[in-house]
Amino acid sequence: MDSVNYEPGHIAAFRTICVEGDPRRRGESYGRAAAPEIKESIHRYTRVFRHMVGWDWQQVRKFALRYERPIGDFSPAIGEEIAGIAAGAGVELSDILALNARSEIMFAAAPARARSMPAECTSFALMPERTGQGIVTGQNWDWLTHARRTTVVLDVRRTDAPNFVTVVEAGQLAKVGLNSAGVALCTNTLIGDVRTDGAGVPYHILLRSVLDAGSGAESAERIATADRAMSANYLISDGTGFCQNLETPASDGAPERIIPRDGVLTHTNHFLSAGLTTTDDYARRKPHTLDRHRNIELRLRDPRVRTIHEVKEALSDHHDWPGSICQHPDPSIAIEERTCTIAGFIIEPDRGVIQYGAGNPCSTHWRQRTVSGA
Repeated sequence: MDSVNYEPGHIAAFRTICVEGDPRRRGESYGRAAAPEIKESIHRYTRVFRHMVGWDWQQVRKFALRYERPIGDFSPAIGEEIAGIAAGAGVELSDILALNARSEIMFAAAPARARSMPAECTSFALMPERTGQGIVTGQNWDWLTHARRTTVVLDVRRTDAPNFVTVVEAGQLAKVGLNSAGVALCTNTLIGDVRTDGAGVPYHILLRSVLDAGSGAESAERIATADRAMSANYLISDGTGFCQNLETPASDGAPERIIPRDGVLTHTNHFLSAGLTTTDDYARRKPHTLDRHRNIELRLRDPRVRTIHEVKEALSDHHDWPGSICQHPDPSIAIEERTCTIAGFIIEPDRGVIQYGAGNPCSTHWRQRTVSGA
């Protein structure tokens, strides 16, 4: 069994990939540079989908191709970039579409047959009245353990939209990140009413659209008006003091916008708003989302928590293990279902700075990157 190297307890760093140029050139550069991680990710997800929903990779690819048109209609430039990633990595277009639509395939294509649901993320924002400076936002990103091997730091320089930095599974277009316009993005999966028709724009494409925007307000409107393939939560802020959390249904229906209360905003993987869904599968099947939300609320609403160091300690919280804020791999769970914290993030949008710690926040070495042009 390959679990010894499959889920390292400590990660020295994620590899950084810098790209520039037009969408096609950026995609090809990204694909070439990240080809080993992209191919590893395809290999791992082949095992995951076979185990969780009984689909082989050909079925996954076939379903993923349904999103080619919605993505191209939403953003032709993103469609070009995806084609470039595939060409650069030497894989099929459907492979890259599958990586970018892996959430839709896992949670929407065959939700009733899914054996398990991976644990996900804990996010937050602290407003200037709490920090004494600018907004501080961030999260722990929890996902399948193989992502510790396939994640990269993507630093994108361009002239057609803001520059940005995102920490992402190789082959995907965006996850948590910050752009040179000061737009900061954190996120949580929500599993409510599902779409099985392959329509709508995939979640990770919408994440990228946030980092393409020139302000927090603009990015929030992009999410609010999109025809979304699945439900999700988007915590968006910027250097002007804008901060909104959008809980979205799997449709073009209006999201619920949540703003900070007493200078604090927190979110995990269940809906906080009523009426957006008839079912909340995370709350039902993974109730530790409720524990994590309670624990991050207790931590960050403590008026003594004001500094970056104290926020990092909050992200290192182990209460209610194994479903804690700082999540460690549980060896009793099948490797294809096993989850852990892939990385922790602290973002200061007014400074143009993103900090990330590979692996568990309780033991990681935090690294800082300033977004070019911020």
